[in-house]
Amino acid sequence: MADAPSAAADARAEMASLRIECLGCGERRTLHPDSHHRLEEGECPRCRYVGWAATAEIDETLRRRVRTRPPQRRRLYAA
Repeated sequence: MADAPSAAADARAEMASLRIECLGCGERRTLHPDSHHRLEEGECPRCRYVGWAATAEIDETLRRRVRTRPPQRRRLYAA
């Protein structure tokens, strides 16, 4: 009889990954939730910027507007 998958493995399988892109340079990556149900994005490996957005939630107009504005002029909004 095959081993039954653990509860932690079942929980990870149910959590969807998230496709994100750097707001500084456009580098894309996929985040996978860890066992603590947190997504850890960190800084961009290409440009070192720490601003990320879900790829599905932004369009080309917004991408262009964000990337042409200097980082020191970008504002953070509370979610």
